[in-house]
Amino acid sequence: MAKLALLGGSSVVQPSGASSVNPWAYRDLEEAFVRYTGARYALAVTSGTAALISALVAAGVGPGDEVLTVAHTWVASVAAILRCNAIPVFVDVDRRTFNMDIEDAARKISPQTRAVLPVDFFGLPANIPALMDLAASHGLLVVEDACQAGGAEIEGRKVGSMAHLTAFSFSGKPLSGEGGGVLTTNDRRLYEKAALAGQHPSFLSRHITDPDLRPYIDFGGRGDNLRPQKVLTDAVLHDLYSADLRINARIANCEFLTEKLSATGVIRPPHVPRGYKHVYHLYTCLLDIETAGLQRDLFLAALRAEGIPSTSYITHANFYFTEGGRPLAAGPIHLRTVFQEMDFYGKGCPFLCPHATRRPDYSRGSLPVTEWLADREFSLLQPSLSYPNGKKEMQQIVDAIHKVLDNAEELRTADPASFVGGAGRG
Repeated sequence: MAKLALLGGSSVVQPSGASSVNPWAYRDLEEAFVRYTGARYALAVTSGTAALISALVAAGVGPGDEVLTVAHTWVASVAAILRCNAIPVFVDVDRRTFNMDIEDAARKISPQTRAVLPVDFFGLPANIPALMDLAASHGLLVVEDACQAGGAEIEGRKVGSMAHLTAFSFSGKPLSGEGGGVLTTNDRRLYEKAALAGQHPSFLSRHITDPDLRPYIDFGGRGDNLRPQKVLTDAVLHDLYSADLRINARIANCEFLTEKLSATGVIRPPHVPRGYKHVYHLYTCLLDIETAGLQRDLFLAALRAEGIPSTSYITHANFYFTEGGRPLAAGPIHLRTVFQEMDFYGKGCPFLCPHATRRPDYSRGSLPVTEWLADREFSLLQPSLSYPNGKKEMQQIVDAIHKVLDNAEELRTADPASFVGGAGRG
């Protein structure tokens, strides 16, 4: 007979990760995140953007350096590179996964390349193992943007434990909706260098052990304050305990959608490679606009009028999420104003500053797959996909999509002035 824990025996429930039923198993978010991801070190910061900036600082990215990334992403992925006064070099994406094309990345490595920044877009991890091999062959570091993919996996390994550095966000993301971010790494020196991007000197004095880095403690590294408030980290820690349960419920809903929508013939549901766990921050499909005979934006206006929240994330998401926001077909990031003018800080920096050795190509047509996807992708939003919604609500989404497709001809020939609500948003 097992001995009672109260009398010195082992307890029945043992902490086994951040999803433990014991809410007091971990002292803080960083400890919990190490247990959850399998990484050796975690650093809490104010946002996913702050995590990306800290990671790039740790990677030694600076003026004149180039960082390979994608234009099929949220602006923060690219803005973090510019914040380090470095130059984004855009890599095209895979037509099925929407993530970085490994072969195109290999072609675009130059002597100025310092790091590779793939994005685990919509909740599906990029091919991190292949990118790590590519980086190793060129002496580069991989900075993974997993802001939309907390809890995702490749062959049973959680994101955050594979790349040199990984950035996470908790602002309405799969692990939490409370805000803030975390950086993970398996390298102690990279962890300490990341902390120097913006932590209080008192924190740094306790955590920086490298004698080459300790002289920079007195200015707080770069002098920024990227440390989140404890009330925020406590809220995220609370959410982390139930994260896998919520993620798995959403996966079940999305698998139902995939089964049903695959039969439409004009909608291609998200592709999930074998061995990958997609956490579906967004459920992103492609509309075959040629076969459907319907432009994506008109399709979405009709879908929202049927009560289904949805958006074209790349071109319109900036505006859909704020009440009163107006649509603006911004296009993929490489076609936006900053990159067409090549002037972020003024006087052409960082694109044309004296440390830069060549002009990047941000022309239309330079990323053919990215530009093709921008006219066809559409996303269903995380709240619609998540518990307590189940098969009943997923079937309503399917029914609404079928209704719009069945009436495509009438919709295509209708006078836009006759549209009732929702038609103005892209």
